[in-house]
Amino acid sequence: MTVTEATPPAASVAPGKHRAAVATSLPPARGQSFLKLVGIELRKSVDTRSGRVLILAILALAAAALTWELTHLGSGPARFDGFLAAASTGVNLILPVIGVMAMTSEWTQRSALTTFTLSPRRVRVQLAKFVSAIVLSAVVLTATTLLALAATAIGGATGGDGATYAGIGGSLAGAYLTTALNVVMGAAFGAVIAQTAVAILVFFIAPTAWSLAGPALFKDNAGWLDVFGAFGRIAERDLHGMLPETLTAVGVWIVLPTIVGLWASSRREVK
Repeated sequence: MTVTEATPPAASVAPGKHRAAVATSLPPARGQSFLKLVGIELRKSVDTRSGRVLILAILALAAAALTWELTHLGSGPARFDGFLAAASTGVNLILPVIGVMAMTSEWTQRSALTTFTLSPRRVRVQLAKFVSAIVLSAVVLTATTLLALAATAIGGATGGDGATYAGIGGSLAGAYLTTALNVVMGAAFGAVIAQTAVAILVFFIAPTAWSLAGPALFKDNAGWLDVFGAFGRIAERDLHGMLPETLTAVGVWIVLPTIVGLWASSRREVK
């Protein structure tokens, strides 16, 4: 006579073994790609009311500056580089604030716990913020460039002397590079300080104070830390034989705060 062994009921299976079996049957979790993080941070920068207001303010300032240029045309052809410089004033003045806000939003709005729970690798998130700020600056500068191109054409048609676009490639290269550096500097200050109001205040005051007090204190050596002078030489595509001074200013005001900001953000207490 054959004895058939009874199969243990499902309820008798150990809970731990059951959970382990379910866990091994699930597909492995996929991490977020860096491009996805950049897209998320870019959307966060423009989805807020403050971000949209700042972008609209930049475009409004560009339109106002170009209108002033068109109503005060001088003799000779309308020059694109002059219109671009006028349109870029608001970009260089206001756009870095968006970079500051991108780095400080989680800490001032107390959403850091949510952000870094969903994306625990903080340095990748912070790098994505830097990249999104650069992308946004390029988009806004492109919009103001189109306005400058239109204003140049209008000025050439109404002024009677035509328009000139000489050196347009170099002008655009210098504008895009200096704008990106300026935005990265703002983001770096935000990463270091992590408080929006304080970071914006320090960003505007510290370099300006050095450019005013530096020459009086250090004479010709002040140029080593004059980031505005470095930006000007980069925009003109002519370093005037001051490559070491330019690199030093960029390193002290941009590279160093970026490194310190990434280090501080990776160790800052999340509440």
